[in-house]
Amino acid sequence: MSGEFHSLDHGPFPVLFFHLLGLAATLIAVEFGLLSGIIIVDSNVQLQFNAIFIILFAIIMAIWLAPRNKLKTLLSTTLILFYGVLAIFSIPYYNLTILFAISLLLEIREFHRLHGFRSREGTWLASIMTALMAMILLSGLIRILPTAQGIGMLVASISDDVASGGTPVLFMGGLVFFTKYLVFSISLQALLVFSILSFLLVENYFLIISFIRGNSKSIIGGQVSGALTVLSCQCESITAAFPSIVSLVLTASIIPLIFESILLVFLTNILLRRRYMLGKRSSLLDSIYPVKNVNAFIALASATIIALPLIETVGVYYGLQSSLYFFGSLDFLMLIAGIFVVLLVEKSRMLHLNMGSREAIIFALLVSSFTMFVWFYPPLALYAISYGSAFALMSITSFAGGIVAGLVYIGVGKEGKKLFLEFLAMMITMFAIVVFYVSILTGYSIWSFFGLTEQVIFSIAVWVVALPFMWFATNIALNSSVRKEALS
Repeated sequence: MSGEFHSLDHGPFPVLFFHLLGLAATLIAVEFGLLSGIIIVDSNVQLQFNAIFIILFAIIMAIWLAPRNKLKTLLSTTLILFYGVLAIFSIPYYNLTILFAISLLLEIREFHRLHGFRSREGTWLASIMTALMAMILLSGLIRILPTAQGIGMLVASISDDVASGGTPVLFMGGLVFFTKYLVFSISLQALLVFSILSFLLVENYFLIISFIRGNSKSIIGGQVSGALTVLSCQCESITAAFPSIVSLVLTASIIPLIFESILLVFLTNILLRRRYMLGKRSSLLDSIYPVKNVNAFIALASATIIALPLIETVGVYYGLQSSLYFFGSLDFLMLIAGIFVVLLVEKSRMLHLNMGSREAIIFALLVSSFTMFVWFYPPLALYAISYGSAFALMSITSFAGGIVAGLVYIGVGKEGKKLFLEFLAMMITMFAIVVFYVSILTGYSIWSFFGLTEQVIFSIAVWVVALPFMWFATNIALNSSVRKEALS
């Protein structure tokens, strides 16, 4: 007879009960905080504040009804992270902290009971939480107060926490939480964007690792396979990080760029699921690399090599080197032109090179990178824009660095070429990230003679241009790694 009864830990309604119990503990804590004056809600955000708990209830119902484990995991992650943030932010008001901690422990307990922390879902939980929290931190939404305030936990409009330029589009209608030691700004649309990106990023990580492991026979050597995994995951991380970082200076004009990043991460996910993991290549990527129309490539490369010295001469004549856009673009393009020269020589079958030594490859790449980036060192940059001869020397050394990089490209073999493309795209993108972060977080003008505004716009422009190139490089490498036997 006892077999007719189910344990309290099983069945759909007990699962819903524990989620609702966690929500109830949070509601009690909030109500107590409001009555005691610990929590103060500005009157103009009362509607948004109440909407938080409606959204929490909707998430709980979605967890209960969701048919897919990955969606349940993402929603559970959101709840666990939310309750965890509440528990941390409520310190040192420990009467509230205890109640928020109860909600957190109930959610953790339910997740562990249903999936276990050592399961695939448990790994997903840790990965998504890490990715989502990293994006929130990168975006600067959580900050430490320089001096502690003792008025309690204040909930206000996000317009009280932005510069005089106005509220960014991604954060319109958002809230800012001022606690004793921390400030947290958030909006529903920002949280939705970061959650989607976190899910796609983690999903792509798992798929890339699984795909490369399953196709390692088509990749020469375990070291190349490992390098491809690392570079591909790094490129996905950089692409996904773009929206959270540029939200620091978000304006309406930046919104399309954010969706560009989301689209690229999503397209990688689609290709992994519907092509690579099924042993199918992408015909579009196959048509792009390796280059099928050699004559068109030769024409493009030749035009670039010929045009750049003319552009440089005209630019110097009109004093355009004093613009960071011209200065930086020419430096990068001369590197590309140097690579083109080596490729043209290779196409003529006049050059054959095999760089078998890993140390030689690393040294050559370091030399190539140094010859280009050294000119961004402020004293050298100032010298280059002040004297035409120095500017010419800059372009020559960048061109020479491109030749060295081109020699690496043709000397590393078929599989190494794809890794080189990813490395090149990531190198340029990382430069843009560093410049952008230094500019925004510290307000420091690296090149005072260019100006801070020009510095920020230049870094975003480089990043935006490099993202599609990085996406193509990553997917070309993954696409070409599909097992040949799977194609037959």
